[in-house]
Amino acid sequence: MKFKWLPLFLIILLGCIWGSSFILMKRGLLVFTPIQVAGMRLFLAGLFLTPWVYRYSLGSKSTIVNPVTQTTEKLLKPVDYFYLFLTGFVGNAIPAFLFSTAGTLIPSGLSGILNAFTPMFTLVVGSLFFASPLSRNGFLGVMAGIVGAVFLLGPSILGQKGMEIHLSGALMALTASILYGYNINLIKTKLAHIPPMAKTAYPFVFMGILYAFVLWKTDVIGHFQQGSTELVAPFNLPTNQFALLCLVVLGVIGSAISMMLFNYLIEHTTALVASTNTFVIPIVAVAWGLIDQEPIRWNMIVGLLLSLVGVYLVMKKE
Repeated sequence: MKFKWLPLFLIILLGCIWGSSFILMKRGLLVFTPIQVAGMRLFLAGLFLTPWVYRYSLGSKSTIVNPVTQTTEKLLKPVDYFYLFLTGFVGNAIPAFLFSTAGTLIPSGLSGILNAFTPMFTLVVGSLFFASPLSRNGFLGVMAGIVGAVFLLGPSILGQKGMEIHLSGALMALTASILYGYNINLIKTKLAHIPPMAKTAYPFVFMGILYAFVLWKTDVIGHFQQGSTELVAPFNLPTNQFALLCLVVLGVIGSAISMMLFNYLIEHTTALVASTNTFVIPIVAVAWGLIDQEPIRWNMIVGLLLSLVGVYLVMKKE
């Protein structure tokens, strides 16, 4: 990158945007079901990014000149469409549903903490499935993450009163983080030759079309019309309109625009460095949780600190 500070700025910005996504989902769930929250998020993101799909399919960016043969050929090959669909399904559609469902079971701040395990999963998945090397610091970072997970989930498993969290919700959030880790490696290894805007737009448009059918079948318009009209302070908006506004922000800014920035960051750094925006995400998510008067227990703080130690260790070399 031209400016040395730009990666750090983008990491912090993405952390703030994605750290706020958990409270936005929580507000959306006041009116809509989890699958509708996920569907609205991806449908709106896909709608916003549709012009770029046209541009890379039929427009000015749809062809390139082969540097060897000097002939014109299509930018995207059939196998590229497959991986673009796969990254949308694995990295967007499933995690969006898992985090939305988890939002009905666990505090939004805890979802943000569990999301912080993404860099460790990025390293583990890269080592297991993408032949990425596992350094000593990386191994220590993964171990710190495991200990952090024990602190987070252990009291509930042991049945300690006053320390319970919904294990199914926590496991959903962890599964989503694993899928994020897989997707980061997938983008870097299979889609590195594709322009950032193309590999941002296509997955969301593909999943937006898929979820448009889901939204229709679940009567999302009926849910909006039947939602509470009680005014939400300090915005003075009816609850159903406020929930819809939160999902618009979540879809357009929290998904479409943020993924444009994220793929740009991957292209100019590494998959591991790009994933370290999760260093900021849990801090922002917990801050929103505190503002929303969510319970924050000592084991959550310990788990958060250990996950951040793990993030530091896995990114130390870069």
